[in-house]
Order: sequence, then C-alpha cells, then structure tokens
Amino acid sequence: MKTINRYTIFLFSCFLISNFTYSQKIKFDLNDKNSDKISPIVQDRITEFTLIIREIVKEEKTAMEKKITEVDEDLKQDKITINEANAKKETLAKVYSTVINDRIKEINFNLDDIIKQQVAFSIMNDEDPIETSTEEDIRKRHKIINQINGYGSFGYMAFTGRKNEELNKHEKFSSNLTVGLMYERQLSITSPINFLVGGLLSWRTYRLDDSMKFNRDDDGNVGLLKSDKSLDKSKLRSAYILAPIGFKFNFSKLKQATENFAYRPKSKHYIAAYAYGGALLSSNNIIKGKGIRSREKGNYNVNNFVYGAEITVGLGLVNVFVRKDFNNYFKEKTFDNRKMLQFGINIGL
Repeated sequence: MKTINRYTIFLFSCFLISNFTYSQKIKFDLNDKNSDKISPIVQDRITEFTLIIREIVKEEKTAMEKKITEVDEDLKQDKITINEANAKKETLAKVYSTVINDRIKEINFNLDDIIKQQVAFSIMNDEDPIETSTEEDIRKRHKIINQINGYGSFGYMAFTGRKNEELNKHEKFSSNLTVGLMYERQLSITSPINFLVGGLLSWRTYRLDDSMKFNRDDDGNVGLLKSDKSLDKSKLRSAYILAPIGFKFNFSKLKQATENFAYRPKSKHYIAAYAYGGALLSSNNIIKGKGIRSREKGNYNVNNFVYGAEITVGLGLVNVFVRKDFNNYFKEKTFDNRKMLQFGINIGL
C-alpha cells in the first residue's frame, strides 16, 4: 500500500491547504488572487484523481463486503470456526487492498508532474505558467510507434488445387508454427497506418495417416509408401525463413491531448496485411512407431522458395489470420499443384 499512502498524504495535504485558503478568501477578500495558494490546474487534476480513487474504493469495497457476508453466513451455519472466519476476512482485506493498489497504478497519475505544476505556480506569483512546458511533456510521452515485437502464430494447414487422390486419402491434420520478430513503425503521430517488416522462421508439418510415409526412390521421385509396421507418427516437416513486409491499420480514435497536439494510440483492434517471401532451410521425414523411429533429413521435393500473403484481424484478446502461399507446396510434377492455405491465431502484431 506504499503507493496509496504516498498519494493519499499528498492529496490530503493539498486539500487541507485548499480548504484553508478558500475560507480565508471568503473572510477577507474574494478578489484577492494571492489567497489562492493551490494552482487551479493542480486542483482540477487532484479532484479528478480523487473522484476516480473514490469510485475504485467504492467498487472494491462493495465486492469485498459481499465476500465477507458469505463468510459470516458460513460462520452462522457452523461451517467454519470464528478463527477461520477472521483469517478469511483478513485474507480478503489483503486481496482487495492489492486490487485497489493495482487499479490506482493503472490510472497513471503522474505525481511528479503535479508537483512541478504547483512549484511553477508558486514561483510565478500564484499564476499558472503558460502550457508550453506541459505540452512539451505530453509530446515526450506520446511519440510515433516505433518498436520491435516478438511474433508467434499457429494454425491449421489446408490446401487448394488438390488432385492427387492417394495423398488426399491419407492426409492427416497438418499445421504451421511460425515465430520471429516484427518491426513496426507508425507513418506519423496521427496516422492510423503502421509499416511492418520482419524476419520469421516457419515450420510446416505435413502429416500422414494409415501408416503411410513419404518415400524418395533412387531416381529422386517422391511418393507415398505403406509401412510394414504400424506407425504412430508420419510427418514431413519443412523449415523456412520468411521475410514479411506490409502495413497495419489501427482502429483507435485520434486523441486531442492539447489544442496544438494530437496523437493516435496503438490499438488492439486492427487489420494487418503483408506479403512474404522465403527460402527452404531444411526438410525432415519423421517416422515413429512400434520398433521404428526415424528422422531422415533430405530432399522430399517441397518447394525451395515460397511467397504469399497474410491478413490478420486484431480482435483484442485474440488475433486471427489467414495465410496463403501463391506457389505450389511441392515442386513441379510432385503429387499435384496444391498450395498451402492456413488459418490460425497469432500474437505480436
């Protein structure tokens, strides 16, 4: 509760001075500006902050009292002893005290700025200084979005252009895991559009069922082969390095911080679209079953290069995306002309 104590002492002191000077102003001279010892701007900010704290305390106190009522009911019904009841009440008090403290921290009340404003007011003979310094502080706090984010996505791989019936028949759930870094920069402080570029690693896992496995013969032809033993896992995992580039449109509203300064904050609700290109790093044919465990690194005719596009929709807690390759998953004349289509969720945009 150190944060609450610090704020409370400061607020209490300011209001004592404010009430005292206000009573003196009525008593002596209503037109005497020198009797106003607290900056009007500081008074307004403190009042606003106090009202917010009061509402937070009221909400959490009401919630805590409901929990305490439940404890009292258990005590009346002899479900718990009085010592257990007191212990539960003490725990509830600590929990809700922490909740109140955390919620107050989220208000982002800058006590140092308030103190600076009051000091400036006193130095300038009880007149608030011109807002240029305040606007300068605001401009420092709100800058163009310019950051590097960790990126991760996972999704189901489907395919378009599937013509090979044998591969279709034995195809199992296939997936794509992608991780990396995305650089994001806002075009201007008020722009809803952010530029995106990054570097990603993508693992594409093509799974087979029915104890089938990918096979490459001596002539380099890739096909499916029935294992003579039962297989628990049969998958072809290909790793690619990708370079995405695109844009993101934020749905946040423009905020007018001062008369001369506006900014657009980053939003959890957005649409992002980017194109990507990439190169194959490795391909592994992984097989596991009774008495068999194999991980063979080799050329199974997956494409050496990929290119495509992705669209992501930010919904707040969850981001969903659709990713589409524009070239074939396998090289020409291998199986068919199927192309990857992925649906999933991601983070980091």
